[in-house]
Amino acid sequence: MPADITDLFREHGLTPVKKTAKEWASPCPCCGGKDRCNIWPEQQDGRGYFWCRQCDAKGDGIQFLRDYTGMSYADACKRVGVTPVANLKAPSLPPAKRGEKFEAVSGELGQLDGVNRPVWQGRARAFVAWATEHLVNTPVQMAWLADRGIDATAVRRYKLGYNPGEKGNNSIIRPREVWGLPPETKEDGKPKRLWLPRGIVIPQILTGPGGTGVVHRVRIRRLDADREQFRPKCKYFVVPGSAMNVLWLPCTTPLREGGGIVVVTESELDAILLHYLAGDLVHCVASMTSNIRNLSRDVFERLQEALCILVALDMDKAGADGWQRWERTFPRAKRWPVPTGKDPGEAFAAGENLRLWLQAGIPAGLRMVTPSGQPLDMPSQVEGREEERPVPPPDVRQLDAMWREIPITFTRFLDEGGNCVGTRWDYDCVWAAGHRDKVDAFLQLADRSRDVWEWLSRNPENLITAKNFLNYSLELPDEW
Repeated sequence: MPADITDLFREHGLTPVKKTAKEWASPCPCCGGKDRCNIWPEQQDGRGYFWCRQCDAKGDGIQFLRDYTGMSYADACKRVGVTPVANLKAPSLPPAKRGEKFEAVSGELGQLDGVNRPVWQGRARAFVAWATEHLVNTPVQMAWLADRGIDATAVRRYKLGYNPGEKGNNSIIRPREVWGLPPETKEDGKPKRLWLPRGIVIPQILTGPGGTGVVHRVRIRRLDADREQFRPKCKYFVVPGSAMNVLWLPCTTPLREGGGIVVVTESELDAILLHYLAGDLVHCVASMTSNIRNLSRDVFERLQEALCILVALDMDKAGADGWQRWERTFPRAKRWPVPTGKDPGEAFAAGENLRLWLQAGIPAGLRMVTPSGQPLDMPSQVEGREEERPVPPPDVRQLDAMWREIPITFTRFLDEGGNCVGTRWDYDCVWAAGHRDKVDAFLQLADRSRDVWEWLSRNPENLITAKNFLNYSLELPDEW
């Protein structure tokens, strides 16, 4: 019986998941990406078609069998139930939609007319300070942020807060004029009041005259429980009077003055997380939506000057669609989704080293150097958070970045006494034949670097892949 292409994936140990009536998502047989390989079973006259968005592996069911099982062309045709033909035309990718470019806009974006700015900013500054004190004294919300990599030090630094509501209610209600907002009326003619819902308070604070911090935006991430009861689609609430420019957290070192390296996320909390972990390496930008269309002229010009833009929009369809606008507008932009989960917060919770992930995305020629020309290694601790293991040396970080693109394993063989008696690198020969340059470069670096072998020797596992390569044991085995 002819095999459906999704059956071929399952037989290969992969697990396709249905996305729509005609499209499936699966781990990639080539690069190992968890869900970035798309499958269209009905295309190519029933032979099916697959394409990995990460490594660009693609083909029909016949190509899959030839590349990943070593079948001959005739046997592969028989397996999928077609008659072998000469000069079979290679299938083409489904047409991709081309996104439009960003538009640079002068002035503040989305700012409400008729706002008394001094009054609004005074109220916003007091509200943010009040909310910060509530947050640090609310263990449940502090724990929620800590799970996303934002600890008490980060809360204070970025002036995050928590609005608990008041008088037993899950919101605060105030007259609009108290915040300097112009009056509005409801349909029944009664004055509309300002609603400040319960949730995590995320301010945008820019440096004003005299070096003081000026609040330009207050955004509240509502609690999931509150959304279930009222306005479920309103996950984030922006306090009226706020500006809607993207959040830009500048690099903290003079080595990144000017354009430098920029990483773009959707969520402000994700941008804060990355800035907290790697603000000495990159500028961090939060677009707040994947479908952003306009940028302030100041931000637009800074992005044009950037040496590299790592676009880490959410790993979903909206993020993929939003990437097209970045790709068309900024030639130095490249798609750089997190290796696990949908966004940096999920990747952190899954145990990913986000600093190393960012460094892997920076082109080798733009890696951080000191004025003396010496590489600037990663610090052994992030403010208030000590590492339990040494920082991986440059060769180890480079091999880790290369390993993520190569389906290769390292095996350590032990005798009965637990002593190492040999090692071996294993990989699929068919795949390697089509990616010889990658495999050769990887093995040459692994072979010549003492730092890599030292790191491998301290790995507690006997079967090592890209997923556990960076694991490190403080105790070196007696025999290696």
